[in-house]
Parts: sequence; structure tokens; C-alpha cells
Amino acid sequence: ALSSSLDVAAIELELNKPLNYNKELTMVGISNVVSGMTGGYTGSYIFSQSIFSLRSGIRSRVAGFCLAACQILVIVTPFPILSFVPNLFYGS
Repeated sequence: ALSSSLDVAAIELELNKPLNYNKELTMVGISNVVSGMTGGYTGSYIFSQSIFSLRSGIRSRVAGFCLAACQILVIVTPFPILSFVPNLFYGS
């Protein structure tokens, strides 16, 4: 919860407007419970990606939906996509 609070604070500083900590941390908690129940890993905000998107002028949720769609596509493909990625990319 501490790291999630710090992530919310970093995003709040970038936006220069107050965020609802209870709402934000509740959503992180709900997503972690769902992830745990489905065998996934717990997570938090990727505040660097959020700040990068804000600085790039992206204000829509479409970017998040596109990212989720790409991740789902990688998961459901019938062959291992990552086996075609050269090993040098994993080191970087």
C-alpha cells in the first residue's frame, strides 16, 4: 500500500490537482484481489508510464485499452511470440 500511495502522489504532483486516494487505492486493491484469484501477480501503478503519457498529451483511456488489447493478444496467440524475440532484447 505504501508504494501505491507514493505512485498516486507522484501522479498527483504531475497533474497539479488533488486525486482521491481512497478511490485510487481501492481500485489497486480490487485489481490485486482479482489478479490473485486468477493466478496472476499483484501490481501497482506504473506511474512513469502515466507521467510519460500525460507529458505526451494523451488524455484518453484509449491508450490503456490498446495496451490491454495487445497484452491479451500476446496471451491468447496459439504460438509463443516471445520465442521469436532475439535474446539480446531480454538483456536490455
